[in-house]
Amino acid sequence: MEDYSDGDVHTIGVVVYDPDSAEMEMFADYYRDYIQEGFPVKFIFSGKIADSEEEKAFIEEAKAEGAEGIISFAGYADGLTNVIKTCEEEEIYYALGSNTVSDENYEVIKYNPWYMGSVGPDLETVYQAGCDMTEFFLDKDARNIVIMSGGASSGNRLHQVRTWGMLNTLEEKAGLVLDEDAEKLSATDKVTELTDKDGNLHVTICPGYTEMDGPGLENLSTAFADGTCDALMSAFHVSTYLDKIADKEKEQDSNIMVGAIDSFTDDNFELFKEKDMFGNPPVDYAQGKYASLAGPAFAMIYNAITGNPDAVKENGQAARLYQGFWTATTQKEYTELYGYATGIYENAYSCDDLQGVIKVFTEDTTPEKFKELTESYTVEDVKARIFGEE
Repeated sequence: MEDYSDGDVHTIGVVVYDPDSAEMEMFADYYRDYIQEGFPVKFIFSGKIADSEEEKAFIEEAKAEGAEGIISFAGYADGLTNVIKTCEEEEIYYALGSNTVSDENYEVIKYNPWYMGSVGPDLETVYQAGCDMTEFFLDKDARNIVIMSGGASSGNRLHQVRTWGMLNTLEEKAGLVLDEDAEKLSATDKVTELTDKDGNLHVTICPGYTEMDGPGLENLSTAFADGTCDALMSAFHVSTYLDKIADKEKEQDSNIMVGAIDSFTDDNFELFKEKDMFGNPPVDYAQGKYASLAGPAFAMIYNAITGNPDAVKENGQAARLYQGFWTATTQKEYTELYGYATGIYENAYSCDDLQGVIKVFTEDTTPEKFKELTESYTVEDVKARIFGEE
């Protein structure tokens, strides 16, 4: 890895939605332990930011501490336009690190010179993640399935869209009978039991978060009390209720296949190395974001604060760039992908890759080149960059 850390040190504020989240920790470690070592930059991380008012307050504090740009992993949709107004007042650049912007909000802020753009999964990719995981377990003959829908019932659009994908796939591929539209049903706030017309497929939707004794834990106990379970599909992480899954496996004396749309975090890396009472990993399927997906958002802001927003923006219009997820179904696969996402010498988005789209290092870079790198997120793309494979 080449060192680009000479020169004036620039300060960037990072908006953290929850410092205790394994996913947020994963992104923060990439910035702190990798990017900060390779570029002349210092990151200031917020505490927990629960709404746009707290985000605006942090932006003002970061500016007072010398920050020239903000990378936000919050981006609360209901207050985003006001957050950008704050950035304009403070004269500080802003980018969304792993999120997307609604068409309505984008129209309001797309030409604001202080808003650089967004990098994250589009809703079609999020929906497909639910479909893919469902097909994986149906191929393994899952017939008694619990769906953990997380925040789908309380306004978390990503959890709801993933659950929607699961339900539609179960209807289309396995004959599940839905008593209302899948999109609406995915946001249910009650434990909901569904079957196919012959009663050979049983699906239970369990809504609610599982942190801090959230309602999801009680709902899972309710679902587990009613018969056996051979697969659990989660629209979010599983780490806070693996003990309940293990207890249920012991009670029914059979394995439960577990899948989560989460992230390639340290926690999940450790889980894939463990074995349950049947000799299987506690998690059989993981799909989600990985650490260095946050690299292009850094390059976006670094271009802006070094006087080159035109390396990202075309015709003054903020970028809307999209990335998808990685999937692992074995310990070997997870270990390989985790290595690409967190490695110091070989990384999915390395310092060398990023300097190639930062104008102060590579004068002939363009918005097209920036977009091409940002959206080259697949395992195949990454292997091509690391190993020179086509």
